[in-house]
Amino acid sequence: MTISGSQRLKTAITAIKNGDLIQARNLILEEIRENPSSLDTWLWALEVAATDKEKRAILKKILTLDSTHKGALQYLTQLDEHPSDKQKLFSHQPPEKSPVDLAENNDKTSRSGGALKIFSGWAFTLPPSCGFIVLFALIISVAFFYFRINTSLFGLIGNDFDDLVISNSYEKISSTDMYWDVQFEGIGESKFIGTVRHVSPIRISEFRILTHDILVTTVDFANPDIVDTTVVDHKFFWKSATVSSPNGSINLIHAIPANKAIYQELLKIQNGDIVKITGREIYTVKAYQADESFLGTWIDTGCNTLLIESVSLLKAQDQE
Repeated sequence: MTISGSQRLKTAITAIKNGDLIQARNLILEEIRENPSSLDTWLWALEVAATDKEKRAILKKILTLDSTHKGALQYLTQLDEHPSDKQKLFSHQPPEKSPVDLAENNDKTSRSGGALKIFSGWAFTLPPSCGFIVLFALIISVAFFYFRINTSLFGLIGNDFDDLVISNSYEKISSTDMYWDVQFEGIGESKFIGTVRHVSPIRISEFRILTHDILVTTVDFANPDIVDTTVVDHKFFWKSATVSSPNGSINLIHAIPANKAIYQELLKIQNGDIVKITGREIYTVKAYQADESFLGTWIDTGCNTLLIESVSLLKAQDQE
């Protein structure tokens, strides 16, 4: 391998030779952030890749920079013939970000990262008493954003659908570290049409295939002047000061998108939208680690856990 003129890359190479892969990986990530088109850096990134999946992604990046690179082509063949488990090298400090993810998300996060730096810099100039108040407010704001705002933050949070392997029946869904057994209530399809009174992400690591809580309402339940609605801990509550038995329907959907495209459509939903959602009703989802250790069961009680197969935003006149 050739060595570029970057002192950071030279330091990373020295760390690799000394066996310090964590330091080398961090340095290479910094180099990729500043110079994502450096072929030399991507070649050395192979030395600190944590998994075969990450190696393949890096090799594909190398081949986009040099489509005839013989070493990369040969390495891909070797991976297919002799897979390894390099993740063990990082068992005490698992990688937080892959080089490929960093390169793809660098442009998307630069603006939000800049805003955060400005805010944090301002916060540290305040007196200690005010600083604690600002820090507490920041923590609350981040928690609210993470658990209540319908966003994947440019793919940085939420489920990685590229990592999932789904059976034809959707009764088993697997990732590299977990798998889920899904029991459906029947073979039919359910349809929900109405006004969204609440939409928020589901952030449960054991059940990360569940992505959204969506409260779909009609008639009186869709009118905030008649009925107040609340969703707490994946349960819905309603009350009305004007009617004892509101007309219409109210359904809280716990969403499992059938694919990445459906997930992207769910991310577009906002409060007040009129939606049409169809899919198969789910009774239980059992979660297991890759070594078959049981993690827990999600049971549908009073709501609608749904394998969502289609979602559409409607106009008012389209509502049935």
